[in-house]
Amino acid sequence: LNLALNIVAKCGVPPWVLPDAIPDADFFVGLSYTGNAARGAERLMGYANVFNQYGRWVFYSANTAAFAYEDRAEYFRELIRQTFERLSLSETPSIYFHYSAKFSREDRQAILEAARRVRPRGTYSFVWINEHHNVRLYDERPETNGSLTRGSYVVSSPYQLYLSTTGHNPYRKTLGTPKMLEVNITVERPEGVPNPKPDLRALAIQLLSLTKLNWASTDSLCAEPITIKYAGDIAYLTSAFLRQGQTFRLHKVLEKTPWFL
Repeated sequence: LNLALNIVAKCGVPPWVLPDAIPDADFFVGLSYTGNAARGAERLMGYANVFNQYGRWVFYSANTAAFAYEDRAEYFRELIRQTFERLSLSETPSIYFHYSAKFSREDRQAILEAARRVRPRGTYSFVWINEHHNVRLYDERPETNGSLTRGSYVVSSPYQLYLSTTGHNPYRKTLGTPKMLEVNITVERPEGVPNPKPDLRALAIQLLSLTKLNWASTDSLCAEPITIKYAGDIAYLTSAFLRQGQTFRLHKVLEKTPWFL
């Protein structure tokens, strides 16, 4: 079934999307990179996977030139510019950037500058989804297996929450585990527009919805949002391709095909 699903998806047929649009979001952009992230080492600039408000994968964008760590801001700008130019955006879009590593101030500023050049009045949210942390939360109720129920979240600060995506589920007991996603958000609004604290409940709903859209498996539930899952899969596969030769460049036709499934 998974093989049949992969073939259908690669032929351009969306297996499923969300029944309703995610509120206050036009597009989600999952970012990743391939290579050595050590300071001073060259790495391959990563990839942008774009999803619309229904969670449908739209296209893949990449910059395949190797670059030094200190030049990453320039490459971030170019990647975001190329990505935005391919999107049909309103004058005031709401875009979410998802990343599995922490956004540095320099990285965030580079992305924001590139986005503002295309749509200066857009609202841009930077979401760091951290799976590598030491926090564990438990549910002591006797009807659970001890892990926090899938879909539960705990607010730890005005800009941070912990979301359970694989916790206790009465229909899928094998998902039980106390490990949660640490989610951090920074929102950049246009100049002159009030900037209230982010709605963390809405953010938790967004991310939980995005865990139900993995086209690589007939299992509709996923531990991580597809924005960072697909980005990570692409980084892993591209790294494998690079080990086979000196260069790798994806054919343009495949940029609108989920080849990585």
